[in-house]
Amino acid sequence: MARVFGREYPERALMSVISDLLRIPHFTTASGSTVRADFLEAVGRALGIPDTSMAGLVKDDLLARVIETATHAPIDPTLYSPGATVTNKALQAIIDGLLEHGVPTSPDLPDVERREMADEEEDAELDFDPAEIQDDRNRRLVERAVRDGQDNFRSALLRAYGAKCAITESDAVETLQGAHIYPYRGRATNVVGNGLLLRSDIHILFDRGAIAIDESCYTVLMKPHLQVTRYGAELSARRLLLPRRKADRPSTAALRAHREWAGF
Repeated sequence: MARVFGREYPERALMSVISDLLRIPHFTTASGSTVRADFLEAVGRALGIPDTSMAGLVKDDLLARVIETATHAPIDPTLYSPGATVTNKALQAIIDGLLEHGVPTSPDLPDVERREMADEEEDAELDFDPAEIQDDRNRRLVERAVRDGQDNFRSALLRAYGAKCAITESDAVETLQGAHIYPYRGRATNVVGNGLLLRSDIHILFDRGAIAIDESCYTVLMKPHLQVTRYGAELSARRLLLPRRKADRPSTAALRAHREWAGF
C-alpha cells in the first residue's frame, strides 16, 4: 500500500513556522522525515528567488540559496548535512533570518470601492484596512517563533539546573524562567552558557540590575535597597547553584558584563 505523506511523514514543526511566516502551503516530509526539495523551492519563491535561478540546483545548493536570501549572509558551512539532509538547525537559520530581516510583503490587495455612509458606525467601517489584519498575523507568527525558541531555552536550563532556581534553589517549576545573562539578541543568545534558571521574581531583580553575580566566586551581589527587604535575608551571601556539566555553566564573560552593567 502506498504511504500517505501526511500520516507517515508529517510536517516538521519548524517547517510549519516557515510556511506560516511566508504564507505558503504546508509541506509534508519525505521518507525519514527528510525535507523535500519542493518545500525549499516554495520557500525560495516566497523570498523572491526566480524559478530560473533555482532550476537544476542540487539540494545543498538550493538550501544555501534559500538560507543566504533569508539571512542576507553567506551560509554557515555547519548547516550542511551528509546526504543533503536539511537539519532543524538549517530550518532555524531560515526562521532567524526572517525574524531579523522581515518577511517579504504580500501583494497589494485591490482597492476597495468606498461609498458614502450616513452614520458614524458606517464611517468607522471605512477605516478598516485588510492589510493591517495581515500585518497583525505576521506579528503573531513572529512572536510564536520567538516563543518556541524561548521555550527550548527554558527547557535546556531546566535540565542543566535540575529544575531548581540557580540562586534560591526553589523547585516550583511553574515559577522558574530562563533568564538571559547577556540580553536576548536572537537565536545565538539562546544558549545554556548565556542563561540562568531563575524564579520569576529573582529574574525581574536580575534583569533590572538589582542583583548580579560575582563571576570570580559565583556569589550573589545585591543593591543596598534590597538588603532591608526580605530579599536581604534570602539572598545575602548566596552562592550560585552550578550545573554538574561544566559545558552548561554560565559564561564568566557574560556574568562580568552583566555585573558591570548593573553597577557592581
